[in-house]
Amino acid sequence: MSFLEIDRLSAGYDGRTVIHDVSLAVEPGEFVAILGRNGSGKSTLIKAVQNLIGRSAGRVRCGGEDVSGLGPRRLAARIAYVSQLAEPVFEYTVGEIVLMGRFARQGRLERFSAEDEAAAAEAMRWTDVEALRGQRLSQLSGGESQRVFIARALAQDAPLLLLDEPSSHLDIAYQVEIYRLLARLQKERAKAVMVAEHNINLAAAYAGRLVFLAGGTIAAEGPPEETVTAGNIRRIFGADVDIRANSRSGRPEVSLAGVGEKP
Repeated sequence: MSFLEIDRLSAGYDGRTVIHDVSLAVEPGEFVAILGRNGSGKSTLIKAVQNLIGRSAGRVRCGGEDVSGLGPRRLAARIAYVSQLAEPVFEYTVGEIVLMGRFARQGRLERFSAEDEAAAAEAMRWTDVEALRGQRLSQLSGGESQRVFIARALAQDAPLLLLDEPSSHLDIAYQVEIYRLLARLQKERAKAVMVAEHNINLAAAYAGRLVFLAGGTIAAEGPPEETVTAGNIRRIFGADVDIRANSRSGRPEVSLAGVGEKP
């Protein structure tokens, strides 16, 4: 049985359907990237999977149960969500933010236990933010902040990590750093990872399966070697591109056709 099962899902906002009849499964320990043009439904799908927005049709099952029947704690024990980079309202420290990830593992009105503290410390080690424990989020760079939010998600000890545009607002070095971290969590901690991403090359370099959305429906799905083609990119994004194999990974890499040519 797949850990996450999305069955003919339709969802959107204010009576407007954004994703239509989407079916998708994510296996334990799999890395899946959702790609598409702006407005194609990437973020909508990530949010609908965890009941952050209502759905008009279909169902989502996680760990064998419909997510609509799971309360916040039970859902958070299965799915850890990292939204697009945002600052909390209050000026919490890094240590406090990561500990918030233990919400799913606590009973009502419980204080943080030694187990919670240990889980948060391990999450900070994995994401290399231990040295930042006492700093406020406003003191950190974008890449450091993103690692803190991933540490919070990791502290939840959930089998599935959902991330919405984790490379947004980050420079190239931090983008690669974040994706290397996600790949390590997938391989060494057996986490299932599902990301909504706009950067095709970044997703193709690290994800085992790409799902391209167009107009709120799945337009292409499969390994990067099968889906990152000039024909698919032209059909889905309306762009002419050149495809070559990355010299290190061998995975497909996209460059815009004609860039640099004289007018």
